[in-house]
Amino acid sequence: MKKKVAFMTRHHSTLICEEAREMLKEAGFEIVSNDTGRILSREEQKALIQDAYAIIAGTEKYDREMLEGCENLKVVTRFGVGTDNFDLQAMREMGLQVGVIANYNAVAEFALTLILSVMKNLPRYDAAVREGKWSRFSMRELTGKTVGLVGFGRIGRRLAELLSGFGVTILAYDPFINEDAAKERKVQVSGLEELLEKSDIVSLHLPSTKETHHLINAETIKKMKDGAYLINTARGSLVDEQALYDALAGGKLSGASLDVFEKEPVTKENPLFGLENTVLAPHVSALTYETNYNGGLICAESIIRVANGEKPVYPLW
Repeated sequence: MKKKVAFMTRHHSTLICEEAREMLKEAGFEIVSNDTGRILSREEQKALIQDAYAIIAGTEKYDREMLEGCENLKVVTRFGVGTDNFDLQAMREMGLQVGVIANYNAVAEFALTLILSVMKNLPRYDAAVREGKWSRFSMRELTGKTVGLVGFGRIGRRLAELLSGFGVTILAYDPFINEDAAKERKVQVSGLEELLEKSDIVSLHLPSTKETHHLINAETIKKMKDGAYLINTARGSLVDEQALYDALAGGKLSGASLDVFEKEPVTKENPLFGLENTVLAPHVSALTYETNYNGGLICAESIIRVANGEKPVYPLW
C-alpha cells in the first residue's frame, strides 16, 4: 500500500514540479491534493490529512487539534520557511519530523528590489508615465548608506552578499547571530538600538514570535535615524502599522517597502494605501519559478529521507 502525501494548498499544481512528483511516486508515495480550487474548510483539511504519512504544508494552520488522530503521520514539510502557522510544541511531542524549504535567494533579491524601488520612487514614476505625466521626484542613492539587517539567518546573509557591490556599510542584529558568517561578509555585528540609530535603511528578517511582535513600534521608530527607510519581507506582525503610518505621514521616515502586513490579504482600508512614500506588495517575495521548482524537490527529498530514517533537508530539529 502506498504511503499518502497530503498537499492542502489549492495552488499545488504550480508548486510541485513533475520531477518531484516522480521522485515521490518512485519511492512508493501517493500525492493526494486539494483539487477544489479553493481554500479547504478546517473539517475538509482534517479529512485530507487523516491517514497521511506526510504533509506538504502551506499557510494553513496546523495545531494540536488539527493533527490529532493522524496516526500514520511522520513528517510535515513547509512549502516556505515561516512556521508561525505550526504548533511546534505539539509536533515535537508527537514525534514528527518538521522541515522547511530554501527561499532565501528569492526573498533577498526581492528585499533589494524593495529598497531600490522606494529610494528611487519607482512606483510613482511608473504611475505618472501611465497617466501621461512627465513628473520628477526626489530620489536617493544607495551607495554610501548604512543598511541595518534585523535578523541574520539565510535571508539576511544573502541580502548582505547582494548589497556588497553597492558600497554600503552593513550592520546586523540577531539574538543568535553567527559572528563568523558576519565576519565573512564584512558585516558589523550590532545591538538593536545602535542599528536603529545608525541605519539609513532597516530591513527585517526575523520570524513571527511573541518576542518579535511589534518589534517596530512608536518607541523603536523614535530611535531610528530621521529620514530612514523601513523594509519588511518577513512577517507583518513585526511592525505596528499605525505607528509606521504616523512616522511616514509625519516625515520621521522617508519611506517604507512592505511585502507583508498585520492582516492579510491587505485591503484599501489600510491607511498605508494613502501614502505615496510606500511600496506595497502582496506577500510574494518568495514566489519565483526557481523557488517553487526547487522547493518541490526539497519537499519530496525530505519526505523520502524521513522514510529512510533520516532528517529532512532543512530540519527544524
